Amino acid sequence: MFDFLLLKKQTNPIMKQRTLFFALIFLVATAFVQTTPQIPDFKNSPMAINEDGSLKKLEKQNAELKTKAKGMGYGGVSTFINIDGKTSPVRVKATTDFILKVDAETDPETVFYISPAKEVGKTREIEMTRVSAFAAYGAKTKSVKKDDIPMEFVKIQDGVYRIKCTGLTPGTEYAFVNATQGASGSSSTVFCFGVD
Repeated sequence: MFDFLLLKKQTNPIMKQRTLFFALIFLVATAFVQTTPQIPDFKNSPMAINEDGSLKKLEKQNAELKTKAKGMGYGGVSTFINIDGKTSPVRVKATTDFILKVDAETDPETVFYISPAKEVGKTREIEMTRVSAFAAYGAKTKSVKKDDIPMEFVKIQDGVYRIKCTGLTPGTEYAFVNATQGASGSSSTVFCFGVD
């Protein structure tokens, strides 16, 4: 009887250490699973990453490219993307990361950029270009890229990148703009979201 109690006292600390060890492994594994984002099914469709690693679709819009002349053309001409609705139904935090899947050989920095969308009536607008009326006489064209959001691309695997943004402001509407589509046609596919 005495020997049994002595053995029980000696094994208790070992059992506690083992239990603590396995509990620690379980917690680390759980944390790793929750922070590793899923991989998108489709290419060229940026998505937001939720805190648990799941993905949230952004508002996909087939937006029109329009041209607007200011002061009958004397104030210059702007080309912009016009998006239906004043705000996006997709809301994220300013600290949200995004994920993008592209062809393995593609540089993701040349495909998309994030730009703020200004509310104009019942729509949102993203200015693409602004040309002075006196550009033909040497006047400089004003840059509209200064408002674009800086992005850092972190490779997860071939063709899949986590996008970390700096400068997203609460209360502002944004859109991922496909640079190649925006430059070449009368419409552009944009992926919109708002920051709360």
